[in-house]
Amino acid sequence: MVKAVGFLLLTLGVALSPLAADAAEKIGIVDSSDIIGKSTEAKRVQDTLKRKGEELSKDLQKQEQELGRLVEDFRKQAGVMKEDARKQKEADLNKRGSDFQRKVQDADKQLAQMEQKEMEPILKKLEQAVNTVAKENKLDIVFDKRRSGLLFMAPALDITEKVRSRFGK
Repeated sequence: MVKAVGFLLLTLGVALSPLAADAAEKIGIVDSSDIIGKSTEAKRVQDTLKRKGEELSKDLQKQEQELGRLVEDFRKQAGVMKEDARKQKEADLNKRGSDFQRKVQDADKQLAQMEQKEMEPILKKLEQAVNTVAKENKLDIVFDKRRSGLLFMAPALDITEKVRSRFGK
């Protein structure tokens, strides 16, 4: 019985090995980060995000400086203030500090949402380019070089330049 099972496994292994070799030829690897990073569309989005970030940052820096000035004034005056006035001023500064932190988080969230919205059409275009190249080259699987955890690949599997030509520069 053990010999029969062993023979069956050996026969299956020999019979399926050409299928495994055939499957290996139908894999493509693409470096989407490279394609997107070098595209004029993505550079335009990055420039837009940078300008928006600088705009938001400028306003936040003014608020941060003002808050810092108020805290410094409070430290200088805290020793001579009455207990109730000191507690009230401290509570006010804590509230302003919390409000400032919320504004920083809101600005970060706004930039992230803007990036997602602006990058969505670019990512769809990339997906279409990958699909086109995969169909043209009869690929069954395409991995993203940066996100797959790929440690080694045969250079012949890299379809990045083919996808870049379909994606555009």
